[in-house]
Amino acid sequence: MEIHKLQEIYGRHPLVRRLAQVLQQKSARHVCLSGLQGSSASLFFASLALRSPQVLGVPFLFVLDDSEEAAYFYQDLTQMLGDTQVLYFPSSYRRAVKYGQRDAANVVLRTEALSRLGSGTLPLFVVTCPQALAELVVDRDTLKGHTLEVGAGQTLDVVQVQKTLLDLGFSRTDYVYEPGQFAVRGSLLDVYSYSSEYPYRIDFFGDEVDSIRTFDVQDQLSL
Repeated sequence: MEIHKLQEIYGRHPLVRRLAQVLQQKSARHVCLSGLQGSSASLFFASLALRSPQVLGVPFLFVLDDSEEAAYFYQDLTQMLGDTQVLYFPSSYRRAVKYGQRDAANVVLRTEALSRLGSGTLPLFVVTCPQALAELVVDRDTLKGHTLEVGAGQTLDVVQVQKTLLDLGFSRTDYVYEPGQFAVRGSLLDVYSYSSEYPYRIDFFGDEVDSIRTFDVQDQLSL
């Protein structure tokens, strides 16, 4: 049976309709759901979203027991709702905070989730775990103050841009291959932002931004 057919059937369940009612009316501060095992939990909420989109006026946050369970729940929910509505908010670290080894890919996912939450774009489902929530994050104003916005046609001091990137914690390399790096070659400034899946290649004509493109880190060619 196709997954969307299963969602339609599940969406007709009385308890799905009842929860939609409760959420829409905001008649309860706490709701306890029991008996949901394995993928049935993600199917339940995906069916709720399909049947009653009016309840999606606020972000949904799913906190699973650990990163492994969160990853499975995220994959299930993504298969049913798509990756534009569902975001994963993992820990920044590869193993544990005490080891201090950050995972650049996870930092990108965290940044994307925070940006989407700050933008107010809905509907939105965020999946996480206690380990990820225990990490401190910057507030919205601080994040905005530490954001460098660049657009084609803009006039910028390239040296100052490099200084700003260093102040923001970026490291200069010959070629960028992971978030948090930048490289300068002639008129080209490559920047791998924490908020983007692909790095940016900024081409300057003097002090003017001539063009901005994304590129593949494997072959360093523009996309």
